[in-house]
Amino acid sequence: MSDRILLAEDDRELREFLVEVLVDAGFEVSAAPSADLAIRALASDDRIDLVVTDLIMPGRRGQELLAEVRQRRPETPVIVITAFGSIDSAIDLVKQGAHDYLTKPFGTDEFLHAVGRALAETRVGRESAQQARLAGAPPPGFVGASPAMLDVFRLIGRAARSPHTVLVTGESGTGKELVARALHAASGRNAFVAANCAAIPESLLDSELFGHEKGAFTGADRDRPGLFEAAHGGTLFLDEIGELPATLQPKLLRAIELGEIRRVGAAHAKRVDVRVVCATNRDLERAVEVGEFREDLYWRLNVLHIHVPPLRERPTDVPPLVKHFVGGRPVSAEAMTLLAAYPWPGNVRELRNAIERATTLSPAGEIRPSDLPPRIREAGRSAALVADASRRQATLRDLEREYVLEILRQVGGNKSRAAEILGLDRRTLYRKLEEYGET
Repeated sequence: MSDRILLAEDDRELREFLVEVLVDAGFEVSAAPSADLAIRALASDDRIDLVVTDLIMPGRRGQELLAEVRQRRPETPVIVITAFGSIDSAIDLVKQGAHDYLTKPFGTDEFLHAVGRALAETRVGRESAQQARLAGAPPPGFVGASPAMLDVFRLIGRAARSPHTVLVTGESGTGKELVARALHAASGRNAFVAANCAAIPESLLDSELFGHEKGAFTGADRDRPGLFEAAHGGTLFLDEIGELPATLQPKLLRAIELGEIRRVGAAHAKRVDVRVVCATNRDLERAVEVGEFREDLYWRLNVLHIHVPPLRERPTDVPPLVKHFVGGRPVSAEAMTLLAAYPWPGNVRELRNAIERATTLSPAGEIRPSDLPPRIREAGRSAALVADASRRQATLRDLEREYVLEILRQVGGNKSRAAEILGLDRRTLYRKLEEYGET
């Protein structure tokens, strides 16, 4: 699959010439006459692998386009084109994150060499990141080092380059879409398209996924591609796949098995190259058993399976997640203790929301227990009471043992006399001594 390049150049003749050079070299090109239009293209096209921009253009300049690329797509390289008198500015842009610069006039070979070098070095970087994921390092966007999450990271690394479907399971708020995006980022594929099967009305879902032809139904006044076509060459993420209506399950199965989709109202099928990743918090095996989900579709989706564990099963991930969400703000030991003790039924999403609340209520200084939601403070107090009761119980047992043994010592080991002083029968005293290991 060809690399896709976004070219921003206001000089029409130079722009057309560079487009021709790039197309002849086998690249796909999207060209814009201004930084503003290039920024729009950047926002609407997930397939851009490289940006080439002139430095001096009417309106917004190359510096602003570079800043947008660095913010939106930090992994995407930028090459700056500049006139001879602006070399210092170009060097400054390299310091700000541009990959390279070319000084006008430049030759075709020099231009293609710079483009090839930028794409090759970025590809090496992606492959290095892929190797890190294979070793269990957190993919971008993930925080955590618990054994359970390291297993998830390894699975993402191993599954990323596979063309097979992936089923991501886990409770709500565990980060299933983050897993899907990490799989896509490491896959080398182009567009990432996401849809929530539970959020789209059943009457519209067929058209949304597979598209429709003009006149297919009332209101269909033009042809409209669906999400499968939008994801061609990339990844389609279907969240809440357990909510997919039974009427559409055979159509999804055919799309995955044969790589073919048929728009609503179309006479012929279309070929698509799409890697499907699905997610659910439902028990799909149970749904199959009760007839709510097709068994053949379930096994087609479940070729590769990644389960994201709930946060309560990996409490060691809570402190690093808290530090990540607070953005450098200090957190008191008492607040961190409460956060670590809370069971987080809403998982990472609930933790993030709790930290956002705390940082809003305490805009400066250390985050304290009073800044946390009441439910977290109450849960922490309940846990403290249980722990304190356990400590008190252990202390009473210790005191009882010491007292019984002291009485025995005072009566010279006479158990009958000791039992009388303690107000116990001899059988109870013998049982307690057995518990103490003193028989």
